[in-house]
Amino acid sequence: MGYGDEILVSGRARVMQQTDPRKVRVTYQGKRQRKASAVIWDNNPRIAAYDERGDFQELEARDRVTNMRPYHTAKTPERWTYNLDFRPDVGELYFTESELEFGSQYTGRIIVEPHIKPGASPNKDWGWLRWNKLAWLMQRAGLRVTQLGMPGTRTLEGAELIITPTFRMACAVLANARAAVLPEGGTHHAAAALGIPAVVIFGGFTPVELTGYPIHRNLGASLGEACGMRVRCAHCEAAMAAIMPEQVMSELEVML
Repeated sequence: MGYGDEILVSGRARVMQQTDPRKVRVTYQGKRQRKASAVIWDNNPRIAAYDERGDFQELEARDRVTNMRPYHTAKTPERWTYNLDFRPDVGELYFTESELEFGSQYTGRIIVEPHIKPGASPNKDWGWLRWNKLAWLMQRAGLRVTQLGMPGTRTLEGAELIITPTFRMACAVLANARAAVLPEGGTHHAAAALGIPAVVIFGGFTPVELTGYPIHRNLGASLGEACGMRVRCAHCEAAMAAIMPEQVMSELEVML
């Protein structure tokens, strides 16, 4: 499970507790979550800790038979096939006092994330030149460009890098942001959980309805149009090329 999936799980736990007040035990193919996993759920009062005992509801994060996430119907190394009926529940993040203090140092920023996680489909990558053009447009409009990451993170021209050693610390900064521009993935799920407006670049890989949120401006293919290819494809290249930096800038300005 990645951070985005864990945030989705937190949203499902929130919805489950609306009809049953018991805590939720997260399982993978019927087995308990791993002790070292799911840092996203730290401090979450809805989700049972690894060693916690009690009468819990069970939330199956991966199917017992297929080991697939709820938004998939099939999966190969080359392609994902989607459950087009899936819609995300808005997740939750519960910060520690030190995380809240760290994030409060950086208020009113516009967070830009040009990177996708290692192992993600290359079809999620908008392209460095487009991200740099967006950064230039933002700075020309008087907007400060901020990135989050580890030391040595590649930064866009003119962008400020805030060092965030963990994903949770990055989310603590994001919680204080004015807005964000993000690729579809863990950080856009975090932005939704935190109520942060964002322009989210989907392209042609994932349908915007499948993992997008109404509070965001989601740019890309709709249901039945996204291909799910995990290897480079002309369809996704064309979908990303159709999303111009000027369009993203316009969407950002409307949000602001």
